[in-house]
Amino acid sequence: MNNFLAALHGETHDTIPVWFMRQAGRYLTEYQEIRKNYNIREMCMDPEITEKITYLPVARLNVDTAIIFADIILPLEAMGYSIDFNSNGPVIQNGYRNNRELHGIHEFDENALKYRTMDAIRLFREKHPETPLIGFSGGLITVLSYLISGTSDNNLVYTKNIMLGNNNFTEMKNMIKNMIIKYLKMQISAGVDAVQIFDSWLGSLSPYMFEKYLKKDIIEIVNEIKGKTPLIYFATGNSGMIEQFNGINPDILSLDWRVDIKQAGKILKPEIGIQGNLDPYVASYSTGAAVQETKFILHQAAGMNNYIFNLGHGVLPETSPDTLKEIVETVHKHSIF
Repeated sequence: MNNFLAALHGETHDTIPVWFMRQAGRYLTEYQEIRKNYNIREMCMDPEITEKITYLPVARLNVDTAIIFADIILPLEAMGYSIDFNSNGPVIQNGYRNNRELHGIHEFDENALKYRTMDAIRLFREKHPETPLIGFSGGLITVLSYLISGTSDNNLVYTKNIMLGNNNFTEMKNMIKNMIIKYLKMQISAGVDAVQIFDSWLGSLSPYMFEKYLKKDIIEIVNEIKGKTPLIYFATGNSGMIEQFNGINPDILSLDWRVDIKQAGKILKPEIGIQGNLDPYVASYSTGAAVQETKFILHQAAGMNNYIFNLGHGVLPETSPDTLKEIVETVHKHSIF
């Protein structure tokens, strides 16, 4: 069995598996060449381009798994949201800030999804049957923050105002929860080997607000997916929520760079694996610094049979592929025990 799949299931494997969040994209010169001729929408609408971008880091870096190239915001168009992209990221024109009555907004309609992600997954499975493939979705509060504020909402300032004092929050939350479940199940049916939920803004909530407003819904999402395929849950700033994830019970909890893996392992139930967590800024700084921190993290994770090496967030655009390849080689050479 592939080392990544074995680690997901807590089974014996030869080397520690490694992949990188945002590995299919902007730091690669091959991706930049494709990007000159296509925008995000066009790349995600063409399954051959999507499949090619998805496989690039596997061939270039020798990572143990691929992750499908897509964007967490695009499924919102199949709910009636109008999305544009600028230099700072996606902008939702009819988000809640400008559309408080939710005019034209509806439950996720998979038949209205314009992006051929599922075809790209099937094409990848056909062309690379030996390479595991991860599907993904945005996390509940992360996606909500975009549709509520209309753009990136640093520290969830605007989103918290709606969460604390507006009855529409529950309606929007339930619609996004249903979208995440359906969208992940579509990817599972198309052939992915695992899924990851990216909840990049979750750590902007206090443990109290997380418990009160989101935890039950996240448990529902996890329960709908677990058993169908392994599920990895990623959130930044989640050091104060590790104990709460014992109740959520993902297969793997992915940690950002602010968390000590050894300490997290003492808090989490043994059946919950750990993924992470090299600081992406260190990875972008130099190969030497990246390899040094990589070795420290591997030492902290010694003895974990369900551990996967990764960054603590996505690959930064200025990161050298050669550094990432050196990290992969360092991880693969490291003894598991």
